[in-house]
Amino acid sequence: PQQPKDHALSSSFILTPHAKTYLRTLSRCLASTPHPLLLEGPTSSGKTSLVEYLAARTGHVCIRINNHEHTDVQEYTGCYSSNEDGVLVFREGLLVQALKEGHWIILDELNLAPTDVLEALNR
Repeated sequence: PQQPKDHALSSSFILTPHAKTYLRTLSRCLASTPHPLLLEGPTSSGKTSLVEYLAARTGHVCIRINNHEHTDVQEYTGCYSSNEDGVLVFREGLLVQALKEGHWIILDELNLAPTDVLEALNR
């Protein structure tokens, strides 16, 4: 899980004419619907950077989960683990934390997540 480098990201992001067009389109989509957005495109085309830039510019925290074949549902929902005192406690997953706090969340490379993770996200 990675969080954006708020000011550093927004000051280092290069607003090319294409980036400005995509940023304008993304902003309009976000403003017009309460539903999540799905961004598709070639690898390394700037989808994640664009969302992180927009989050930083609008004062939102953006949490990223990079999915892969070993991603576990517990990364999203949480799990029980021992704290520093050896007591078993529930630690919320990144999705639960983001939803509770109203943060933006990027489910990066979702197509690489295992089937059980995708099914759990659809429940």
